[in-house]
Amino acid sequence: MKDTRTTQRIAGAILAGGKAQRMGGIPKGMLGVPTAEGDPHRDESRGGTQFGVGGPFSAGGSLSLIERLVMHLMRAGVQEIIIVANEGHPYTRIGCAIVPDGRIEAGPLAGIEAALGYFAGRYDAVLCLPCDMPSLSWKEVSALMAALADTGGPVVFAETEDGARHPLCAVVRVDLRDGISAALDHAQFAVGDVWSQLGGFALRFDNPNAFVNLNSPGDVDAWLAGRPDGKAR
Repeated sequence: MKDTRTTQRIAGAILAGGKAQRMGGIPKGMLGVPTAEGDPHRDESRGGTQFGVGGPFSAGGSLSLIERLVMHLMRAGVQEIIIVANEGHPYTRIGCAIVPDGRIEAGPLAGIEAALGYFAGRYDAVLCLPCDMPSLSWKEVSALMAALADTGGPVVFAETEDGARHPLCAVVRVDLRDGISAALDHAQFAVGDVWSQLGGFALRFDNPNAFVNLNSPGDVDAWLAGRPDGKAR
């Protein structure tokens, strides 16, 4: 696959607009997770980003879910990263710009719409991720970015070998914003359905564990118990 760092201008958006009701209202993106083998280190942050070397990241072997995703996005060559959230206060220490949804109660597709509008005219595409993924790495991010260049299509999203689709793990061209806005105007909120309508391409991955989501305390316990060392992969 070609090196997308030099052929495309790709920004990143971490979607953190959910209410986390199953987490008792705790912002999921700020849940602490142990660092794992293969996670980038703070001193691997690329100079010239909005973070700089050392950055705002936690020390002591633990990161919030969003901090970890930011590090992996940076490692993949994503050039600027925002957090899409209507309640920005929990995320101010991360060091990313915080962008609210432009619509009320319209789900994550509205967050993607907001991200594309924020980056319009400056980037070719936006790599979008939900905030609650503890195992996704820069390798999956890089594969999505490369597939966008290879296919030339409007959007590439993740699908795993078990047939599960992960439409929120997607790299979306900024000029798709009008199509997304039209879908939202017609109360079409299901992201996967909209990608299908707009010609999206599903990139198949053979590692379903990379796309685990933490939606409840039980999910957190199960994820930790499933790691070989009882902590993290």
